[in-house]
Amino acid sequence: MPATPRSAKRRRVEDDIANGQLPTESNRSAKRLITTSLKSTSKEPSVEFNLLKSIVLSKLSSRRPIPLTNLSSEHAKVHTLISATVQSGESNSMLLIGARGSGKTTLINAALLDLSRSSKDHFHTVRLNGFVQTDDKLALREIWRQLGREMEIEDDAENGPGKSYADTLTMLLALLSHPDELPGQADAPENQVAKSVIFIMDEFDLFATHPRQTLLYNLLDIAQSRKAPIAVLGLTTRIDVTEALEKRVKSRFSHRYVHLPLPKGLGQFVEVGKAAMTIKSDELTFEENAVLSKKGGILEKWNKAVGQLFTDVAFQRKYISSIYHTTKSIPTLVSDLLIPTSSLTTLPEVKHYVQNIVLLTPPDSNLSLLPSLSSLALSLLISAARLTIIHSTESLNFNLAYGEYVSLASKARINSAAAGQLASGARLWGKEIARKEWEALRSLGLIIQTGGVGEMCRVDVALEEIPGAAGEGVLGKVREKWCKQI
Repeated sequence: MPATPRSAKRRRVEDDIANGQLPTESNRSAKRLITTSLKSTSKEPSVEFNLLKSIVLSKLSSRRPIPLTNLSSEHAKVHTLISATVQSGESNSMLLIGARGSGKTTLINAALLDLSRSSKDHFHTVRLNGFVQTDDKLALREIWRQLGREMEIEDDAENGPGKSYADTLTMLLALLSHPDELPGQADAPENQVAKSVIFIMDEFDLFATHPRQTLLYNLLDIAQSRKAPIAVLGLTTRIDVTEALEKRVKSRFSHRYVHLPLPKGLGQFVEVGKAAMTIKSDELTFEENAVLSKKGGILEKWNKAVGQLFTDVAFQRKYISSIYHTTKSIPTLVSDLLIPTSSLTTLPEVKHYVQNIVLLTPPDSNLSLLPSLSSLALSLLISAARLTIIHSTESLNFNLAYGEYVSLASKARINSAAAGQLASGARLWGKEIARKEWEALRSLGLIIQTGGVGEMCRVDVALEEIPGAAGEGVLGKVREKWCKQI
């Protein structure tokens, strides 16, 4: 059978491929494929970049400490007290007072980290939290656990602590006291001293609510009488916490305070955020330094990109200004930076943080739900908000709101018909459908039930707030007119 022209052409192409000679069009396709492959390969982040990003994400998620900024004097006070306890055997107590996220825990951790480099084996750290240890018995058990003591000791043991609160407290006091203070230990060697113990009591004000404040009394009594080198550091958000202390407890407290203020200016707030995303060489471990040294200059490029990011006006408007002028919350700032930073494949730029980014912080109010509402739900919400102004009342029900909606929609249809136009946005829906939309508004919290006869409710949105919250073009001209004209 003679070969057709098409089969002959196919055979020539196959021969060229077999000989390694691709046709011109195939060469172009191959070049495009190779170019695309190279581009996709070049977009893959390097090992050094992934390491930098993981370090920053660890700082943003509180798995790695953020360097202290604008707290040098407060750090010096805490460091002096702890070092006096560890190195000189002095006992003392102190309260750190500040808002949540002001850096109280970070400050103490930084001071302990400095001391651990030179005196790691000379002190123990016990951390308690008022939210977890809700009474003195739980707190004592936690102290025993952190100090390495076993609670499950037989009741008939001669010298072991029993499971009762009194026995546990007695053994704890003996453990913390200096050997000279213990009965029968008068012949103890002169150079024998107890190890220092640093007590960090988070939510200190909750410990003051425990009955008789026994734990606080005994810890502060040991600190005041210098029976053992201990430091009691209380962390609280209440400035009047000492007023809740009993007289016997207050008399044994040293009345040392460190107040941690929130950033006093926008520049200081920016510095805190920049410290969370900037990586200094002294923050790196030996292994991390070894990896980053393979690609010289990448750490400097990262820090330079972060510096440019925090000076950009659009970035500051989205992440910095609103938080600073409302709550000054540092945890809110770092949580907002977490998602866009985790999505980085190149050095951080402004477009990575201001375009199509979903923040972890919840919206300020239910107004953010308005753009997602249906036209009927918006009409009912506007009608209900109008009634609160017209009748000077906060209580209404579905029937009243639906009646106002029917009145507004009917007038809009009549006016449009008289003008020879289509009544856009003024479609009149049935009562059963409208009732389902009303229930949806209640489930979203835009309509709140107050009780009473006829399922009375109140509107949680003001009429003048609806146009701006719904966004441009969502309401339509008819519903915008309903919001402006009463």
